[in-house]
Order: sequence, then structure tokens, then C-alpha cells
Amino acid sequence: MTAAPMIAFVTMVRDDHVFLRLWVDYYARHVPRQHLFILLDGFDQTPPAFAAGCQILTLPRSEPGPGWDMRRWKMLADFNATLLGRFDVVVLNDVDEIIVADPASGIPLLDALARAVEVGVINPFAVEVVHRFDLCPDDIDPRQPILWQRPHVRINEVYAKPCITSVRLDWNLGGHLSDFPTLNLDPALYLFHLRYMDRAMLLNRQASRYAIAQAAGEGDPVVAGIGWTKSVEQIEGFLQSLQAQGPPEDNDFRFDQKRRRIREGWRLHEATGHWMKGRIFNRRRTYLVPERFRDLI
Repeated sequence: MTAAPMIAFVTMVRDDHVFLRLWVDYYARHVPRQHLFILLDGFDQTPPAFAAGCQILTLPRSEPGPGWDMRRWKMLADFNATLLGRFDVVVLNDVDEIIVADPASGIPLLDALARAVEVGVINPFAVEVVHRFDLCPDDIDPRQPILWQRPHVRINEVYAKPCITSVRLDWNLGGHLSDFPTLNLDPALYLFHLRYMDRAMLLNRQASRYAIAQAAGEGDPVVAGIGWTKSVEQIEGFLQSLQAQGPPEDNDFRFDQKRRRIREGWRLHEATGHWMKGRIFNRRRTYLVPERFRDLI
């Protein structure tokens, strides 16, 4: 009998214990904690008790400035490649990104991820959990299932990342694009981006990131991702714009047309050598998460 592929999960985090606890609790349901690798960004960071049993590596923090986050992503690419020396598949994501298998597919998460052994790299379809505070209360309990409390998402193809790998990659800033030439947009896998799941948490986090970006590079996006350059007022305006699009749509959550647009626009960005996905133009429309997903996160 052939042994099941060995799968590792990697994230890097600083001062994000709410998301890290969600990340650990979720993936520890699928693999031994020894398969969870957490890079703590800074010697001032203390490994949290809830991460006991995970592989924790505390790194010196580099000072934010031009090229700061790109250097971090080059380091993550090297670390990802190193783990592939001992694991068959490595899943590397930001701490606020969780990959799930659609229960309707009948495919367990690890089986779906293991398909990367054959195809090299897998992109999950991406949705962002958003706080429709016109429909959901302000309070959120991170110890309870998030998707029952925040059952609304928007589609954002930017987060359909080449993040499930069995080969070495060169990623761009944020890991949104890579040099892998084939788009394997898996029909069973979804990436749930949790950044926008709670209005108060989001605005506090954004204020901190905006201050770092302004101090380090006067808003220059080469310091970190362009999202760091948005003011709190701009993020608040974004949340309001979701409400202005009307009530959330209830559908089968397959998004066949959206997937087709992503595939049809697949192309090489020759200046960088990275492959790009097709654009989805309306990112303000929100959708209701089907109940089959709501106990997963």
C-alpha cells in the first residue's frame, strides 16, 4: 500500500493571536501538530500556549523599509523549498487564510491537497469573509465557528494563490503570483480570507499597518502590499460599499462563471516572469456562505 503524502502547513505571524489560534485549531484537526510550522516575526514574540506541539521558529525582526516584505517572501520561498526536502506537499499561507474542502465534493481536505504531488501547484478558489455589520452584530467570539457568525463573503481572485506546492516556486509580494506556468484551480478547494471578518478588529489592525507603511516608506507599496497603504477611513468606506451593493446573494457557491473568467485570463506577466489570473470585476457583491461550510472554520 502506498503511504499517504506527507503534508506540512506554514505561516508567519506577528501580534496576531486571534488568527493564529484559528489557524492552529483548524489545521491540527487534519495533521499532527508537528506538521504545523509557525515562524514568529521578532524575538519580542512569545510562543502562545495554544500552539504547543507545533514547530515554532522565532526569527529576528527586520526593520520595515523599501523591499521589506519582498525580502520576507523570498525567505518564505526558501523555507517552503527546504520543507519539500522532507514533505511531499507544503501549504504556505498568511495566518488569516484558511483552506477548506467543499463538503459537497466528498473529498477530504488532505486528499484534495495531495493532488499537488501530481500537478505541482494548486490554486484554491478564494473568497473573503466580510463583516456585513448592517446584518451581523458587532460582537464576535473567535472560540465559536466564525462562519456562523460571519456568513457573508465576497470573491477576490487575488487570493486564489499558488499556495499548495510540491515544487519550488518564486512568488511575488504577498504570494499572490508565482513563476509556475499552469493554473490548477481546484474545484473542491476554497481559500477563506478572514482579514475582514470583524470590523473593529480590522480597523485596529489596519491602523497599525498603515502607520508602519507611512513611517517606513511614506506609503510606498514596495515596503509591503498595497493594502498596507490604505487609511482606516478608506477601509471603513470599503465596508460601507459592500452594503451599498444590496443584500447578499444566495447561490450554489460553485461560481462557475467566475472560475471561467479566472482561467480565460491566465497569462504571463513578462516583466516579472509571474503568471497572472483573469480579473473578476465586481468585488463588492456579497454572497451567503452555504450551511455546509459553516462548521469548518
